[in-house]
Amino acid sequence: MNRGYTRINIQNQKGLSSVEIKHLLVALGVLTLAFAISFVGGASGIVSPSFPMFLIISFLSVGTAFIFHELAHRKLARSYGCWAEFRMWRWGLMLALIFSFFGFVFAAPGAVMIRGHITREENGKISAAGPATNWVVGTVFLIGSYAINFYGLGLLSFVLAFVAFVNLFIGGFNLLPLGPLDGRKIFGWSVKNYIILIMLIGGTLASGYYLGPFSAFF
Repeated sequence: MNRGYTRINIQNQKGLSSVEIKHLLVALGVLTLAFAISFVGGASGIVSPSFPMFLIISFLSVGTAFIFHELAHRKLARSYGCWAEFRMWRWGLMLALIFSFFGFVFAAPGAVMIRGHITREENGKISAAGPATNWVVGTVFLIGSYAINFYGLGLLSFVLAFVAFVNLFIGGFNLLPLGPLDGRKIFGWSVKNYIILIMLIGGTLASGYYLGPFSAFF
């Protein structure tokens, strides 16, 4: 998710600021916990023996899905000469944690704040960078899950499928054309590209479900 339209000229910045690192780590921690709780069935699953394993797998999944998603927004925005840094949304993180106790994750942990002169097309491309990155990462891990499964490595295949699913879920959630989510800005820029992203992520999720790896997550 990305936000910000202030039209001022700011030089490109490099690296992660201490404030941005803090916000990324807090959001990563909360989302990791939320996804782990959700995938063990909600609040009652926290005491299950499998919860520590899901916590580790969730960390790997969220680490690729959330961090890569936000850094993709940030990198493209900076390539357009904008100031861009991630800032967590405290209410969004609280909702993610609360919903997870009921077995569902509300994935709106924050946004990349952008300041600089950008056109509607540039803003649409910046917004599309996050879900597109999730689709690429999710597809690679899903293919890896299929391949590993042929060698009888069930647990590793499951881990790869989990990482793929979380990437595709976060990418798909952000494509909702609502509020500050990426989908609204992508749709406003290009309906064609919005539909392409929907079809890519939706089709990959469907293939993962009908061919097996994702069936355990629904």
